[in-house]
Amino acid sequence: MRVAAWFLVIVFPAVIVLLLARSREVRSLRESPWAFAFKRLARDRGVLVGLWLIAVFATFALFAPWLAPHPPTELLDISTLNNLPPSSAFPFGTDPFSRDVLSRVIHGSRVSLGIALLAVVLSITLGTAYGAIAGYYGGRLDSVMMRAIDAALSIPRVLLLLAILALWGRVSLLTMVLVLGLTGWFGVSRIVRAQVLVLRGEEWALAAKGLGARDPRILWRHILPNTLSPVIVAATLGIGNLIILEAGLSYLGMGVQQPIASWGNIMQDGSGSVATLWWLSVFPGLMIVLTVMAFNVVGDGLRDALDPRQLPSQ
Repeated sequence: MRVAAWFLVIVFPAVIVLLLARSREVRSLRESPWAFAFKRLARDRGVLVGLWLIAVFATFALFAPWLAPHPPTELLDISTLNNLPPSSAFPFGTDPFSRDVLSRVIHGSRVSLGIALLAVVLSITLGTAYGAIAGYYGGRLDSVMMRAIDAALSIPRVLLLLAILALWGRVSLLTMVLVLGLTGWFGVSRIVRAQVLVLRGEEWALAAKGLGARDPRILWRHILPNTLSPVIVAATLGIGNLIILEAGLSYLGMGVQQPIASWGNIMQDGSGSVATLWWLSVFPGLMIVLTVMAFNVVGDGLRDALDPRQLPSQ
């Protein structure tokens, strides 16, 4: 089973990237803006590499129980197998509790990526709804809602998170998702509001209103689909930001709690002796850097590909 899982790690990301790269060769007489953007994305080699890395880490997260040589919390032999450097038996070494670091890094990808993905979904949902309501109805409601956003944005997010988690005490994975998601939607709401302010005055939106369509239907069926481009870009870039936030909070002991493995608290295990237990910082740190870099590269590529100024003239 483990051999099959590692085979999927090698093959699955490569197939995804190959299919995306081949899609740029497809031709259509009347391409939609989304199809054109998709082909622009497929021509960007940096984006293809970023997507390959994301697919690799996603496969790690999905098949972690079958990829990891040991359970992430298993104490192998605390008297003889603790603090071992990387070797053929333990490619990423062991920690002070004789746990296999490779196994913990693989399982940590599931925790770190899962928290970031769920928190982004929550923040994007809240920010889109809030910004759409403020931008569509405008007037005093818009003014009050945006002043509340300005007040929220004036508080540094890291300080806000530290204060919330310090008061909360020991946090669960669900709590981490809620805290990160509920403090990360303010910027998205401003992006969506700006888009809705422009779109609500378009002829097709006014025509729908003139034909008797209700405001919720106009927002849901006509306006919100046209705000997807910046929202998708914001979500992609937000995942990388949340991975760093979660890792930093876990490193400080205020995020994911032991014995659950996340990339941040794996680094915390060796924080007291970085010079001698360097593998506890290097390997999870490398995963964080590669993952965040991949999401940022893909986010930049999406922003360029979905730029309406890049669309062909009709």
